Amino acid sequence: MIVSHSFLTRGLETLVTYNPISVHEDVTLDELLERLYSTGFHHWPVVDDQQHIIGMISDQDIVRAATERHIANAPQDECRKNYKVRVSNFMKRHVQMIDDSASPLDALSRIIEQGIHCLPVTKAGALWGMVTTTDFIRELAYSSHVVRDVAIQEVYDADPELVEIDTPIEEVRKLFIAGGLSYVLVIQGDCPLGVITARDLRRHCCRQMARTLFDGKLGETCTAIDLLKTTSCLQRTSDLGSAATTMYEQQINAVMVCPRGEEYFGVITEEQILNRVCNVELAAAHKETVGTSY
Repeated sequence: MIVSHSFLTRGLETLVTYNPISVHEDVTLDELLERLYSTGFHHWPVVDDQQHIIGMISDQDIVRAATERHIANAPQDECRKNYKVRVSNFMKRHVQMIDDSASPLDALSRIIEQGIHCLPVTKAGALWGMVTTTDFIRELAYSSHVVRDVAIQEVYDADPELVEIDTPIEEVRKLFIAGGLSYVLVIQGDCPLGVITARDLRRHCCRQMARTLFDGKLGETCTAIDLLKTTSCLQRTSDLGSAATTMYEQQINAVMVCPRGEEYFGVITEEQILNRVCNVELAAAHKETVGTSY
């Protein structure tokens, strides 16, 4: 039994982003700080001269490393001297990666199990590409996979944490930490306006902090509404294919669910969608295995 008629039955090469941005092991912390606040990247593989992956660096790793080396009330030039440290000194050395011969389902299962959003792909031991949750959402959006037709109401969160639009970002951050939240729904009174995910919040805070650490300039004071990327909404009777299409086209990882004329609202995320895809595929693979054993 083949559940999917598209992306999960093809090779991993149909999903990956080739020649992904990476950083060399000799790149220094001050360079990474500047790149972070100017471009806003999230994760980069760290490679040696042979393009072998020797580590992984995230926006959080960079901010943490700079904070540890920052000198309070000292001139910026003095602080930057402490940032002249190679990325190999503070990168994560245990890297989740996958070989190019693996299947898309293997990659998706690894991403879900590890709670990550990107997975470096290697070929002959060297960095070959990167596969991300966005790649899977894109392929689902334009595929004929059976999960496309599943109604949002079977998957979405109908009781998300609510945050008013004028809530300071620092208060939003504390709420995420205290509740272990993955997202919140931003509202104005009884009207839902959009979703802030933990990734949105982390990226914003890291980028602001990187600028402060690099040039001493404080970031702008923001409230919840400033982090909203879209006000798009979907009805709970819409299908997961529509949700995946909206997420990919708008480059977001969550959409609010708020039908007109009804009192409930909620959130649908890429994690919820990809979990359903993975569960369906694994169940089908198990059934196929059991069937061939008789």
